[in-house]
Amino acid sequence: MKNVGEFDKRNAEYDLKFNRDEIIKKIVSSSSPVIFDVGAHHGQSVTYLKGLFPQSKIFSFEPDPESFNILSENTTNDINTKVFNLAISDTVGKAKFYKNEISHTNSLYKVNLESNDSISISKKRESDTPCSYNFEVEVEMTTLDRFVHDNSIDNIDLLKIDVQGAEEKVLSGGGGALQNTSNVIVEVSFYDYYEKNTSFMDVEKYLIPAGFKLFSILDISRNPMNGRTDWAEVLYTRVK
Repeated sequence: MKNVGEFDKRNAEYDLKFNRDEIIKKIVSSSSPVIFDVGAHHGQSVTYLKGLFPQSKIFSFEPDPESFNILSENTTNDINTKVFNLAISDTVGKAKFYKNEISHTNSLYKVNLESNDSISISKKRESDTPCSYNFEVEVEMTTLDRFVHDNSIDNIDLLKIDVQGAEEKVLSGGGGALQNTSNVIVEVSFYDYYEKNTSFMDVEKYLIPAGFKLFSILDISRNPMNGRTDWAEVLYTRVK
């Protein structure tokens, strides 16, 4: 067995050379890429991606009306970012959407209140108010395929999906669009925070047949109580 310290040193060097920003800039070849930001929340990803690709054209989607208003305000001065008050899913129409006290956990799926996840446990301790979790509202939804068709979009250089457990729904409704997509960043879950989560197997069921391969694990989140990996943000790129 090799010296663990040598591995740690080598990996630290690689982390500096191939950090998240450099990896994304390396795999997105265009200087003015078309980017889909599915699950935009308040526009944090827009700000980040504009920092990497100032000339990018971003289509940003956020179904929650309150978060969408903040997203609109945060992107109002950027003519190359278009925002849509829509959920991207596997069908077109109306959908039940579940809002939570922590707004970035809002989802098409209910929070699993029986989950052993530390966030849900802490929230149950802090409040017994029914509207703290799973407050139901109705939102508009469409599919990736329908949106691409209706807006005459020929290609997507980077598709980012972070929709709190419903990532599989996005992929399910985007089979055609994926054929003209170069790279996908998607969040996968390893725990039961929602009533349904998207796993590695769920993601690969759609991306591998569409011609993608796993390129990098960009980020992971560890449970603060026990060190368990709760979720990972992974990058898939098209096989060339």
